[in-house]
Amino acid sequence: MLPMGITCADLEIQMLRRIWILPLLPILFSIWGCASSPSSNGEETQCLEAERRLGFVPCVHRVDSMETWSVVSTPAAAPGQIRVSKYMVPARADARLAGLFMNVNQYLYHLEFMVQAFPDLFSGLSSAEYVALIQDPEQREFFAGTVTEYAVGGEAVLYGYTVWDDPAVLEGTISCAQLSQVHAEMEQRLEPEPVVFVPSTQNQRLVLKECPVASYDADLFVKYQAYTTGVAYGTLRRYTLAELQTATENAEFGWQDILVLDETPFDLETVISGAVTGTLQGELSHLAIRSASRGTPNCYVEGAYSVFSQWAGKLVRFECGDTSWSIEEASLDQAEAWWASLKPAPIEVPTPDLGWDQMLGLLDLPTDSKEQRALGIQRYGSKGANLATLYQLPAFDGRGQYSFPGFLIPFSYYQEFMDSHFWSIDLGNGPQELSFAQTVAAYLQDAAFKSDNLIRRQRLENLRAAMRSSLVDPLLIAALTDKIREVYGADQVMVRFRSSSNAEDALHFNGAGLYDSTSACLADELDGDEVGPSHCDPDQSKERSLNRALTKVWASLWNMGAFEERAWYGIDHLQTAMGILVNTRTKNEEANIVAFSGNPTVADDDRYLINAQIGELDVVSPPPGVFPEKLLLRFAGGSVTEITRVSGSSELPYGEQVLSDAQLQELGDLFWQIATSYPLDGQIPNDATLLLDTEWKVQSGGQLVIKQIRPFLK
Repeated sequence: MLPMGITCADLEIQMLRRIWILPLLPILFSIWGCASSPSSNGEETQCLEAERRLGFVPCVHRVDSMETWSVVSTPAAAPGQIRVSKYMVPARADARLAGLFMNVNQYLYHLEFMVQAFPDLFSGLSSAEYVALIQDPEQREFFAGTVTEYAVGGEAVLYGYTVWDDPAVLEGTISCAQLSQVHAEMEQRLEPEPVVFVPSTQNQRLVLKECPVASYDADLFVKYQAYTTGVAYGTLRRYTLAELQTATENAEFGWQDILVLDETPFDLETVISGAVTGTLQGELSHLAIRSASRGTPNCYVEGAYSVFSQWAGKLVRFECGDTSWSIEEASLDQAEAWWASLKPAPIEVPTPDLGWDQMLGLLDLPTDSKEQRALGIQRYGSKGANLATLYQLPAFDGRGQYSFPGFLIPFSYYQEFMDSHFWSIDLGNGPQELSFAQTVAAYLQDAAFKSDNLIRRQRLENLRAAMRSSLVDPLLIAALTDKIREVYGADQVMVRFRSSSNAEDALHFNGAGLYDSTSACLADELDGDEVGPSHCDPDQSKERSLNRALTKVWASLWNMGAFEERAWYGIDHLQTAMGILVNTRTKNEEANIVAFSGNPTVADDDRYLINAQIGELDVVSPPPGVFPEKLLLRFAGGSVTEITRVSGSSELPYGEQVLSDAQLQELGDLFWQIATSYPLDGQIPNDATLLLDTEWKVQSGGQLVIKQIRPFLK
């Protein structure tokens, strides 16, 4: 809102006078009109209430003085900038927060700020959910970005804000009407002036051509800027933003690569050796923050995508200096030494017991002592041994309805398969016949495999394909036939073969989502053909044989994402093995649940965090735009005393619930007993809190079952 008696024309004249008296500032303004005043969303006491809880200033709703600005902003290192902060303003009338400026001296990420400063509003908010809240045109709840104090000759002359949207999606670019809304809100909340919009993508520049909002395009005047100085070694990969998402999903790059991007992405969570962008990033951009925290070089170079074309696919030494960059080819020895300095301390996995060949039921595996539990992991893997330990707790005595019947397939069968199956491969010296196990060992010694992410990905893909097309020992199929009949009593029962390696579900290596699980049907194995549908489930158009299930789970030990994560944490691939947990396959379940015995997102909140989704939709890896119901449970004396409903499922109408209060009481009662009795054998770091991460289902008919448990370090 303009001060009394000031018109849009008056404001334009004042702005033009400011530009005229600052001839040294190469600034471009577009002042073609005035935006309408926004409505005030949320309660403007929220930051003060959060301050009382936290004991420090987490945010302010208005920057009414330079003193307030100094509290919520931090000094900027980039030339021509003085201080920088971050903001959020409502994008819709029901936004959960009023417009505010974050204290970036306390929080660098919006996501971290939201879940810690306002746990009852945003606890458990995932990265994907956060991105949707500020970028997805259909789900956007807030506009967010940075605010920077720009200067000429050491004196502040303007305050420029960015608006984050997905630079790779034209349809998701902020519209002129939305930009006008943000601009009016920023002018109202930020007293230092003038306030201008700073475009950060080419799509936003297109919008500005026809949009009456004062703007300053910093990219026009900067040719090079370093955000994290230093040296990186890696294979140089070039991507446009249109290519980046697919490359990320396919794990085409990783910690041995230097990325050159035509534009700055909103975020890049994958660990890389270094980054170069063809557009300015902003000091508090996600890429800049992640690079700084890892100590990996990161800089802006004008026209980067074309400038570095001759180096694409080459192993290089790249340096972001204070005022310039340099690049040259590098040797593998140089690169490996640098990579070793970048990675965290190596993690050792339990040595697999490859001589043990007994299939045991979940209630038959000895789990009474620490030594027995460790031996179970060495023979069957963490997922299976953890679940066997869980189901044998006193909390399950006489309460078998909460567990799945199942059994464990040991590591020895995987290793026998790897040792006994041969194929022909060529690593550059001609074809040779190697077993699958010998192939892995040869890969790990091959320079091209070790240094080139794309070569590594293709070779692992070939290995998995060969494993999945192989036949397993008929004696194993016969033993599995007997075991399935013993446990389930019929050939037509669909069961679930789940990965259970010695490199997952552990205290210091979670490994969630790295490996594959699949369904299997004994009747499909025994019918003598491969013609579908499945005898266990006519909805499955293809047969689900035991051979198929075994080889799929075993092959997933060599998934690209799993290999890269193990390599980053220094895990010896030759010490890994894959066991299998076999338990009941459910269908048409009413809900999927992920529950933590505490709040993993807030340091001092001991309430249990529950994520629940309707039907068979996955909670951990849902489709884009699909988010679960989130709840917090408070306990007293082992019973649920308070239920806080943080947010609803994206798949239900507003006000409808995935889990009722009665179901939460039931889940909470059992989970509290589990959390207070489950044995935890590892050494917990002094700066960490140990929680239990569990997965549950509500089956068709309403029965609650727990299907997985693993430690989680908070």
